[in-house]
Amino acid sequence: MLDKLLNIMDAACKWGNKNLETSIQFPKPRKKSIIFSAVSSGIISSAILVYGLFLNKKWILLFGGLGIISSVFIYRQSVKND
Repeated sequence: MLDKLLNIMDAACKWGNKNLETSIQFPKPRKKSIIFSAVSSGIISSAILVYGLFLNKKWILLFGGLGIISSVFIYRQSVKND
């Protein structure tokens, strides 16, 4: 899944370079940086979830839960691509 996203971004950069006469290159993140991003996102989303629990706000709980699901998905995709 992450590979498809990188391929789409590469194609968009190539199109932009060709049609707009620019020199844009999309950086390819290393596995270590993807895992660090997923873990830090999970920590921040957990804090948002706890904040939502204390304030009893459902929309904050929703954002925290979606953030945790997103970080788990990104982590699993980066580990699966070994």
